Amino acid sequence: MVQIKINGIELDVPKGTTVLEAAEKAGITIPTLCYHKDLSPYGGCRLCIVELKGGRVPMTSCTLPVENGMEVQTETESLRKSRRTILELLLSTYYDSGYAQKDEHPNELEYWATAYGLDMKAFMAEKPRYEVNSDPNPFVWVDLNKCILCGRCVRACAEVQGRFVWGLSERGYEARIVAGLDEPMLEARCESCGACVAYCPTGALDNKMSVGLGAPDKVVRTTCSYCGVGCQFDLNVKDGKIIRVTSTPDAPVNGMRLCVKGRYGYDYVHHPDRLTQPMVREYLLKGEPRKDKKNRGEWVKVDWDTALNIVAGKLNQIRTESGADSIGVLSSAKCTNEENYLMNKFARQVLGTNNIDHCARLCHASTVAGLAISYGSGAMSNTMQDIVENAQAIFVTGSNTTEQHPVFGTMIRQAVLKRGVKLIVADPRRIDLVDFATLHLQQRPGTDIALLNGLMNIILQKGWADEQFIAERTEGFDEFKANLQNYPPEKVSEITGVPLEQLYQAAEIMGTCKPMAVFWAMGITQHIVGVQNVLTLANLQMLLGNMGVPGGGVNPLRGQNNVQGACDMGGLPNVYPGYQPVASDAARGKFETAWGVSLSPKPGMTVTEMIPADGEGKIRALYILGENPVMTDPDVNHVRHCLEELEFLVLQEIFPSETSAYADVLLPGVTFAEKEGTFTNTERRIQRVRKAVEPVGQSRPDWEIISDLARRMIAVSNRKPAEAPQSGWNYGSPAEIMDEVASITPSYAGVSYERLDRGENLHWPVKGYDHPGTPILHIGQFTRGKGLFSPTTDVPPAEKPDAEFPMLMNTGRVLYHWHGGEMTRRAKGLMEVYPKPLIELNPEDALRIGINGNRMVKITSRRGSIVSEAWVTNRVPEGMVYANFHFPESNANELTIAALDPIAKIPEFKITAVKVELADE
Repeated sequence: MVQIKINGIELDVPKGTTVLEAAEKAGITIPTLCYHKDLSPYGGCRLCIVELKGGRVPMTSCTLPVENGMEVQTETESLRKSRRTILELLLSTYYDSGYAQKDEHPNELEYWATAYGLDMKAFMAEKPRYEVNSDPNPFVWVDLNKCILCGRCVRACAEVQGRFVWGLSERGYEARIVAGLDEPMLEARCESCGACVAYCPTGALDNKMSVGLGAPDKVVRTTCSYCGVGCQFDLNVKDGKIIRVTSTPDAPVNGMRLCVKGRYGYDYVHHPDRLTQPMVREYLLKGEPRKDKKNRGEWVKVDWDTALNIVAGKLNQIRTESGADSIGVLSSAKCTNEENYLMNKFARQVLGTNNIDHCARLCHASTVAGLAISYGSGAMSNTMQDIVENAQAIFVTGSNTTEQHPVFGTMIRQAVLKRGVKLIVADPRRIDLVDFATLHLQQRPGTDIALLNGLMNIILQKGWADEQFIAERTEGFDEFKANLQNYPPEKVSEITGVPLEQLYQAAEIMGTCKPMAVFWAMGITQHIVGVQNVLTLANLQMLLGNMGVPGGGVNPLRGQNNVQGACDMGGLPNVYPGYQPVASDAARGKFETAWGVSLSPKPGMTVTEMIPADGEGKIRALYILGENPVMTDPDVNHVRHCLEELEFLVLQEIFPSETSAYADVLLPGVTFAEKEGTFTNTERRIQRVRKAVEPVGQSRPDWEIISDLARRMIAVSNRKPAEAPQSGWNYGSPAEIMDEVASITPSYAGVSYERLDRGENLHWPVKGYDHPGTPILHIGQFTRGKGLFSPTTDVPPAEKPDAEFPMLMNTGRVLYHWHGGEMTRRAKGLMEVYPKPLIELNPEDALRIGINGNRMVKITSRRGSIVSEAWVTNRVPEGMVYANFHFPESNANELTIAALDPIAKIPEFKITAVKVELADE
């Protein structure tokens, strides 16, 4: 500690603290413009100058470290005079054309000019020097007339986003900030994250979507509705509309960071396509049977009573005639924990079936199953912040992190740049994260087990295994070790295509840089060996002793905003909330007591089983909440056929989706901005969602719709009194639903809105109201006791290239879109940047196919064809194409195969044999 005196106040502060930081801790404000606590100090604006006793000249406090005995004055007459001069000089090149968003607060330059008694207009430049709105980026407004060359945008892009778009050009009076080589931002590889806007102190960089909209009426803190990272931000609302999103340093996961979708993809909330009133098919109103499978007839707008009475009556009829298991329920990873809990309760208590599933089946079902086998818990073990602060190495495989989970991708970049973390990326594509990697292992698609087993063979060979951890905390090691002998490095190199020297380099980093954290996503899980892939990664982290420690762990990145929560809440066919098995007498007895009804002990169907069962008549009705299987399920031609055959489909949605063409009833739900609730992010962090705007039209929060329907179903049910549900559905708020969840779900036992609203960070398991939560799992022992090593074997994909279909197609998302695209295709700016589907194609394949001026290609699999524009790029290796499923006119899932992992029932989206040829002009 260092003793100093600031303005006569004696302080003890840690060595290495700057004078500015010391003053802030003492509650003393020193003016700043170029400084921000998130960014490296610069000292360029000189507004933060202070006087030192015995010093000859004022010093910039943001760059001045404290010294023992130092005496500082922060606000003398001399300093005030100097600051006025500095502000006058800054204002001399500053020009405000008056377009700005004009919040209730002035920008920082205006604030300090006023504070020091300056008339802005008196000192401001007489005319602009630069064009206003000078960059075509649809999100960022650029007005260099307001730039004071503080460099905060440059440092924010480099130090927060890790993108290095902004820099300084020219000298003296002609100096200015430029993107790239003085080119448009998007051409300079800008990711449109808006960090430069968030850190700009003058409005030279602004949010284009909200310029001129003025100050908000209110600001509401909530959680993002896109990926599983769980970013929080403030919705700025004016006249009942969201006018902008602003980041907040208090956000526990992301701080000031946001991605383009989180900061700018909010306008879908107010899109004219929103469903605003219940609709039913005309035949239902007339009490007639449906005449045509391919054409369900006209839509008719009705009131809520009519719609819900029709749904309750029809579901009860089908249940009575064919049994509860003739009905299926699809819950939603886009909806809140409370809504997913009610869908689980509706299926099991009201309908009497365990046929409930959701999109986790299509993304991380193999993760849940594999980690449960290895450790007893199928969730991410560590937190993102823990890993970027403590990991010495990071292994990313099957995850295009900077596009799928952009904010966490930037955190990995910074861990590499600031701490020198060793990053290994294993991916058949050259994803953007490779630019920051120590090593890129470009394995052949579908060879992950061989690659990982080969690396572990080397780790054992070199003596890098953690023998103490293995002996004390694991079982099954001998059988696992024997299996690794089948994967000598030379054989693995031949199978995977990874050079032998790279295998040894990767194994050395893994074995010597501890702790190491492992991350994966759908590139690992969406295979017929998805569970085996996950087991192999679990083996790796046990072998190295990287479990139950800061900076280590197994860390699956969940794709949707609440896919973790939907699983937690029982949106799966084999478990109740908190992963309590439906086949367990004890677990079932608990829920029977809570819900007042007898429950089925038989696990239900998965979504990949339910939809085929539609076409076979085994499932007669589906109730779907916020899912779009016509876009997201494999082999969608077959999905369409099955939905045509389905007798009755209820769809609860915010937009008319591609699946709504097959629906008989449409129930309008609301967006995340129109309701209260909680989401659970990828690291098991439970966070609040708060209502910012009123629902549009007659749309209702989903929890209200489910509760209303449940009450009507119970009223018309002809079940015997002993079988009829006794537990009430008269919830007054989502907080009451969470209280019920906590009462019967051990991992959520201590979760309450009261704790969340006072800012507590709760990662489940939260074992009681006095329990702080569990940021790191498996400390001391695994959930199952000892971790289980599982021998795994390399298995070829379900479908291989041949003479007719010689190439492999991989699928996934792109930065500017999300999932089936229902929301992002209704966000104006996102569509402006990425308006159509693109197929990534290697230059050698493009040359062979004959692509020249015509970049439209036809991709065909054994199940169908799509036509799309080719993006010729070295991101994909020769013999491989990469396609997305965001656009209905060219959906990769027209081509994918419905081959399933035998344990998790997850489809093999990632490997499809295709042929690529020029499309007809």
